[in-house]
Amino acid sequence: AKPQENASGRLEELEKKLTEVNGNYLRALADTENVRSRMQRDIAAANSFAIQKFAKDLLNIADILGMALKSVPEEKMEGNEDLKQLYKGVQLTDKELRNTFGRFGVITFEPQIGSKFDPNFHQAMYEAPVNTQEPGMVIGVSKAGYMLKDRVLRAAEVGVSKAAT
Repeated sequence: AKPQENASGRLEELEKKLTEVNGNYLRALADTENVRSRMQRDIAAANSFAIQKFAKDLLNIADILGMALKSVPEEKMEGNEDLKQLYKGVQLTDKELRNTFGRFGVITFEPQIGSKFDPNFHQAMYEAPVNTQEPGMVIGVSKAGYMLKDRVLRAAEVGVSKAAT
C-alpha cells in the first residue's frame, strides 16, 4: 500500500504544481494583453496629437490674419482695386488655414459674452467691475480659443467681471 500512497501523493503534488503553473501562465498572458492594449492606446494618442506643437505655432498666424482682415474698413476698399485684391488674398489665406485646421481636428471656439468663466477653456486677461453682470462672467474676448480634438490647444483669452466695490 505504500507505493500506492507514494504515487497518490506524488500525483497530488504534480496536480498542485500544474494548477500553479497554469495560473502563472494565465496571469502572464493577461499582463501581455494589457501591455499590448496600453501600447495601442499610446500609439493612437501619439498619432492624434503629433501635430499639437506645430498647430499651436500656427495659431498666432491665424490671429494675425484675422486682425489684418478686421483692420481694413470697407469704405477704404471702394475705388481702391489694389487694396481690394490684397484684402481678398488675405481672406483666402485665412480661409485656407482654417480649412486646414479643420482637416486636422483643430477647432476654434469663442466664448459668448455673459457666459460663465471656465478656467478649463478660458484664460482671464483682466477683471473689471460690472454692475450689470454677476462676478465670474465673460465680459470680453481678446483672442479665440482653439482645441485639438478634445484637448485645449490654447484657452480663449477673456475679460472677467468682478463685484463692483
